[in-house]
Amino acid sequence: MNKNDILTLEITDINPDGNGVGRGEGGEVIFVPLTAPGDIASVKIIKCAKNYFVGRLEEMLSPSPLRTEADCPVYHRCGGCVYRHLTEEAELQIKKQTVENAMKRIGHLDVPVADTVSFDFSHYRNKVVYPLGRNKDGDTAFGYYARHTHAIVEHEACPLQEDLFSRIAMFHVKQSEKHHIPVWNEQTGKGVLRHIAMRKNRKGEYYVCFTASKAFSKAKSMAEELMEAFPQVIGVALNVNPKGDNVIFGEETLHLAGATVLRDTLRCKTFEISPTAFYQVNPECTEALYQKAAELADLPENGVLLDLYCGAGTIGLSMIKENQKLCGVEIVPEAIENAKINAKLNGRREEDTLFVCGDASLGVDACKKAFGDPDVIVVDPPRKGLSDKVIETLLEIAPKRIVYISCNPATLAANCEKLSYTYEIGEVTPFNMFPRTGHVESVVCLKKK
Repeated sequence: MNKNDILTLEITDINPDGNGVGRGEGGEVIFVPLTAPGDIASVKIIKCAKNYFVGRLEEMLSPSPLRTEADCPVYHRCGGCVYRHLTEEAELQIKKQTVENAMKRIGHLDVPVADTVSFDFSHYRNKVVYPLGRNKDGDTAFGYYARHTHAIVEHEACPLQEDLFSRIAMFHVKQSEKHHIPVWNEQTGKGVLRHIAMRKNRKGEYYVCFTASKAFSKAKSMAEELMEAFPQVIGVALNVNPKGDNVIFGEETLHLAGATVLRDTLRCKTFEISPTAFYQVNPECTEALYQKAAELADLPENGVLLDLYCGAGTIGLSMIKENQKLCGVEIVPEAIENAKINAKLNGRREEDTLFVCGDASLGVDACKKAFGDPDVIVVDPPRKGLSDKVIETLLEIAPKRIVYISCNPATLAANCEKLSYTYEIGEVTPFNMFPRTGHVESVVCLKKK
């Protein structure tokens, strides 16, 4: 098979990037964007790699019943969604299959996987981060990156979120031009404004955070102008990130106008969220996930819960009851300060609640000293999963249960395999935290054998 060859291809699978997967006559793996399992299409080979090929859809000869018409005018270019050309039912089944495949092929585990839990497929996001840049005409632009590039795809409204997010971003772009604040250029490492990050709560209040390579004199007046234009915005901050990498937030955050934090409710608890703190983007799905995690934890009366990677305390505080003890551990100082405030907001007593800034081993020692051995440990690590050191720590403590919340089926499976010699791996429940994207959240309980 060579570049520019055209062949008739049956699509038999799809990957988390939204690329259909077919095989050539010799068994070669061919990835074809914007196709679905069951499609039969005319495909042109546009890339030949060592172990795979990439094809471009030339003509749809026989469409799959899993297909639907994409309801976004920029879907074919934007990298924000990957499953918008599939029916909702197909997406849920594919995400369940993704978790099943990971547990079997990566974790070598034969465990049951429940049907994917899902809610609204549109306007579900409570947080948006738009990169800023220049469009082809040289004007300041915002949007999501195109697939596999950092070219910004402009849009007026995104189906994943409320339109007000886009209107605020549009206003910010006009402000930057009015005040002659240049946007960041990745190639040259020059410019000031980098992103606009926005978050909303269930009351419909919004918080805005500009990110920039440095503090600038017009920032405060821009914040005040934005709040005047949008009464829904209750506060604005500036995060400074002078580094030339792709990390969004830097270490310094400056308050510009209005409130310093946003408050939101989750499972009848109140949480303060600082501008750069982690907070799940899909409120309904998050509540269902945390409810499931609490059920799996089955923490006994007067029991001790250790919450590793606790962030602002949302998981532990949403699960814990009045007569139970909670220790949360997080490496980010700002998040721990949020967690301590959130504990007070929700009536937790200091003698029953402890939040520690540090790594897992430090938190374990602090928990033992304050409350004794934990009965249940809940973990919600980043995409890279648990480190070998954390796994060793879990095995040393050997609690009765570990509740593992994961945003990456591959690392969940690999970690569960390492823990499976001591723990029985229960049913995994996938949650469609990010509909129309390739991401799937999961939760599973590990019970000590």
